[in-house]
Amino acid sequence: MADVASVVLQDAFGTWGFLELWSSRVYDADDVALLAELAPRLTVVQRRQQAQLFDEVTADPAAPPGAAVLLLDDELDVVGQTSASGALLEMLLPRADGFAPVPACAYNVAAQLLAREAGIDDHEAMARVHLADGVWLTLRASRVSPGNVIAVAIERSSPAERLDVFARSHGLSARERELLSHLAQGHDTREVATSMFLSPHTVQDHLKSVFAKTGTRSRRLLLARALGGSAATSV
Repeated sequence: MADVASVVLQDAFGTWGFLELWSSRVYDADDVALLAELAPRLTVVQRRQQAQLFDEVTADPAAPPGAAVLLLDDELDVVGQTSASGALLEMLLPRADGFAPVPACAYNVAAQLLAREAGIDDHEAMARVHLADGVWLTLRASRVSPGNVIAVAIERSSPAERLDVFARSHGLSARERELLSHLAQGHDTREVATSMFLSPHTVQDHLKSVFAKTGTRSRRLLLARALGGSAATSV
């Protein structure tokens, strides 16, 4: 391999993935321009794929087997982990070759922590990943002592975290996300209108737009998908 082209699939709603292309020749300016032109379209496709992961409503999704913590050094080599890590990582990345699974998402948040420390950007060292059956996990990286190693904590996403990625993946506007948050707290139309300084009619218009973007037809189904089946309506 002579060169690698890396494309970030990012839009106004978040970062949805990365595309890496390996070549036996060096990419030229025309190649880079073409990738820059394609990136927005690929981002939309990837974001919509993430949104579809909420489509299957699971009434009682299986809980992951406890929180997992991976310890990594600055070279991103695993130097330790909690006892609950093995089973959870197997669910994230099943392997049949006998090697311990460490999903790329764990490396990514650790690398982002290093990027923050190096002053490259100030984005949080955090990611949310779909597991299965409507379950989403949140990964966060931070420094721990002794040894100043990097700890990547993997745990079930909170209702608020699910709600955020649900709204972003479906391309909801800021006002629509605010409306969804009120609905998740159990507010009716009049309460939402008061909180958002809108008329009940305008609230209904926003709600119709949310239904259209998320492919739902009722508040019950909307919240079931956003919060996870029978999840409590409190964020």
